[in-house]
Amino acid sequence: MKNLGLFLVLCTLIVNAQEIKPSMLEQMTQPKFTFQSDYLSNANFEGFNASVKTYKQQFKINNEMFGFSYNRWDFDWDNASSLPFYKGKTPIDAMQRIKLYANVPVFINDDWFMLNAINVNATYEKEYSNSFGAGLLSFLSYKVDEEHAIQMGAFANYHPVKTLALPVLGYTYRIRETDGLSLLLGFPRAYVGYHINEDLLLNAGMIYSQAIIRLADDSGIEEKGYVEAKDYQANVGVRYALSEHLELSADLLYTFKRDFTIFNHDADELESYGIDSSAGVIVKLKYLF
Repeated sequence: MKNLGLFLVLCTLIVNAQEIKPSMLEQMTQPKFTFQSDYLSNANFEGFNASVKTYKQQFKINNEMFGFSYNRWDFDWDNASSLPFYKGKTPIDAMQRIKLYANVPVFINDDWFMLNAINVNATYEKEYSNSFGAGLLSFLSYKVDEEHAIQMGAFANYHPVKTLALPVLGYTYRIRETDGLSLLLGFPRAYVGYHINEDLLLNAGMIYSQAIIRLADDSGIEEKGYVEAKDYQANVGVRYALSEHLELSADLLYTFKRDFTIFNHDADELESYGIDSSAGVIVKLKYLF
């Protein structure tokens, strides 16, 4: 779901063009490497004297058509023994996610365009088995004029344990411009940016995400089980182009709703918990080849 912003940007890029110019094709196929580091402060489990800090590292190589990413989350627990699912050891030290994805554009006419996207992923604590899932996205975009476009469609996150399907709604304004205001408003992502100049961007946004994690065979939560994690995050930050090939960005992060649901090995739901809001930071370095 977090790639929806990329999909909407790609869609607007194409539908706003009367023809595919070489420079535009170069931009769409230009490979990029991104390293991102996130931190979220202590967040309490609702109703329990226990909390967790979260550290995330991401490596991604992609263009606007294909991509690969690797994520690792590390957790620092406090008073975990007060949680009802505690089994005598740290509930979970770390989890990982590997994802491959592709975007498939379909040109309908000068005003209408369809974008289809698919990803396959594995999200797990230790073992790969039964950790694989897939994401599907399809939406139509209508170019109102040279600056405005609207999008409508649906996405689904498939996993044998649970499948989530939700609508996609969006409106974009000057999303590819490098001067002044640009907007992406909708669900599951919203974004507003303002270019001070071509190199300096101020931005803010909100995103909803969901994932199913395959727990370890010797898990401290549920042996061979699963956890569904859902959250709403907001950020505000700045991005600066250090050179033609290198970008640096820094954001303040706020997670204001988090849900944590445990499933057993047979995919039966056991318990659900809420996690309080917490604040953090994101630092991202991107290299454009």
